[in-house]
Amino acid sequence: MAHMFDLPPLTRRSFLSRSAVLAGTALGAGSLLEACGASSTGTAGQQPVTLKFYHWIGTDAGPVVAEINKRFHAENPNITVQFTSNASDQYETVLKARLAGGDAPDVFGVYPGLKFYPYAKAKYLADLSNEPWVAHLLPGTKRLITYTDGKIYTLPMDANAIGVVYNKQIFSQHGLSVPTNWPEFLRVCETLKNAGVTPLALGIKDQWVDQLIPYTMAPSAIYRDDVNFDKQMFAGTRTFSDSPWNQMMKDYLALNAHGYFNQGALGTTYVQTTQMIAAGKAAMVVNGNWILAPIRQLNPNLQLGMFPLPYVQPGQPIWVTFGVGTTTAISATTKYPAEARKYLQFWARPDIMALYLEKKIAYSSFKDISNPALDPAAQEMVPYLKVGTYSALDANWPVGVQDVMLKDIQSVFAGSMSIAKMLQDMDTAFQKNKGSIS
Repeated sequence: MAHMFDLPPLTRRSFLSRSAVLAGTALGAGSLLEACGASSTGTAGQQPVTLKFYHWIGTDAGPVVAEINKRFHAENPNITVQFTSNASDQYETVLKARLAGGDAPDVFGVYPGLKFYPYAKAKYLADLSNEPWVAHLLPGTKRLITYTDGKIYTLPMDANAIGVVYNKQIFSQHGLSVPTNWPEFLRVCETLKNAGVTPLALGIKDQWVDQLIPYTMAPSAIYRDDVNFDKQMFAGTRTFSDSPWNQMMKDYLALNAHGYFNQGALGTTYVQTTQMIAAGKAAMVVNGNWILAPIRQLNPNLQLGMFPLPYVQPGQPIWVTFGVGTTTAISATTKYPAEARKYLQFWARPDIMALYLEKKIAYSSFKDISNPALDPAAQEMVPYLKVGTYSALDANWPVGVQDVMLKDIQSVFAGSMSIAKMLQDMDTAFQKNKGSIS
């Protein structure tokens, strides 16, 4: 069977130029955060160790990662953690290059669900099944990070919800209330537009952002009434082309056609959308709860709220995209396995995990670790989570499908590709790679 992507097993070395690896690594150099200076000498009898930690969480959680690394170093003065980060749409490209080139970080992020399977299959990940924190995971969390051999290879650090973050002051100024169905949502957008306010901030220059609106549509449009849709895709009895995806994409484009997004969304970045919300230049943004922290850093006095995208007809229940968002693994070839395990155990400690969840504004993946300081806006999503949820869609897709979708959505927005061609491309990628799941 064809491999899901080019990750050679540990017994082989890919012919990859060193310059390519270095060039990729340099992408994260700007996010370098160290637990302590390189001059740390360690405690008596212990050799100083530097753990290389590579992840995508630096954009939103860089300061708290630095704080956690500082605290870890204070308790383990012989261990320095060197952290580098990359935007999520570049992250895996660099990681694959490093793994293929024999330059694996000691600790690194992998995405939950089927997306970490190729790394486990290629034996790049250390077995974490017997770690003490495993017994404390929520059942749904544990299920999403368990490989087909029944083993656990990643630490789930948080769970996230995707919804609509909105400016309560703007809503109040224009007499608006939280919409509970799609016609109401469109009326809110039209009212804001007519008042000269950009209804929705959208920054899809960062490719990963373009998936978020269809991701928030799909739980209600597909999985609420057909929770086995993904299994049917694997069985070959369903396709993206012959599914609600077609109408979802039409409605997504209609938001743009009606002028509900900021002008030039294809040239707008994720960071710029946080700035737009913080400055009151846009009323809403469809994103995960992780966007709350950077917005509040820009404008701590902003009154924010959050509600699920109501992609339903009146009277229908809304389902929310919710699931494990961030997981971290240990390299199977790390020279410092004991130190790396100690580091992840430190992360899983209730006080440290609670600190991370508070600063990142995220939900817990553990039964006995909560976030008592959960952002009030994120807290507003909790009642909706009890109605019904489905994980981020790519967690249940073969690797490669999401990459095609991200690229093609931009082409559809640019007018150079039809929705039909986009869905056909996604179907092709799904069928091509589904046999590699193992």
